Amino acid sequence: MRIVKVFIFLFSLGVFAQNGALSNSEQQAFKASVIQKSNDINNFYAEFSQTKHMSMMNEDPESQGKVYYQSPNTLKWEYTRPYDYQLLFKDSKLFINEEGQMSEVDLSSNELFEKMGELVAGSVNGKILMADTDFDITYHHAGQNVKAVIIPRDENLLEMFREIWINFNSDHLIKSVRLIDPMGDYTEISMKNIKINQAFPPSVFQN
Repeated sequence: MRIVKVFIFLFSLGVFAQNGALSNSEQQAFKASVIQKSNDINNFYAEFSQTKHMSMMNEDPESQGKVYYQSPNTLKWEYTRPYDYQLLFKDSKLFINEEGQMSEVDLSSNELFEKMGELVAGSVNGKILMADTDFDITYHHAGQNVKAVIIPRDENLLEMFREIWINFNSDHLIKSVRLIDPMGDYTEISMKNIKINQAFPPSVFQN
């Protein structure tokens, strides 16, 4: 029985090590790797599924789509299911296409919207990890992957997102993003079929 208890204790230590915080040296190496990869990204494409979890609902609504990124700050979210909806961040503006109905928001004239645009783009390309002055960031093992827990310092952003979790795969590329609101409900975006620095038509970013 004592051997069994020792085995369980050692196993629990192993699990803790796999899911605990990164050491300072691990953190610095990981951050440097992500930033280096993000600096090498000229464009980025992925398919995504988005799930909205709300404590008041029995089911988690899911939507699907594609995301396109062009360095340094052009980003498009294209929802294809269950409805057609597009968000295009370009030239300090947000263009919204909802089933053919177009609208435009000048991000530069609204500090909160501008920070939101930077947050979204930074979450996709990994450069949010460079924004130490705007966010409190901690790093944690998640099995073979790494999770960055990001807490906004801006009070307006904090009213929208209590925490942001970014999960990186073993290649230090973004695997999923979880946006947690002050009530604990969250939106989780998981990416697959990621393609980096492969050309796609310029028409993708036409508004």
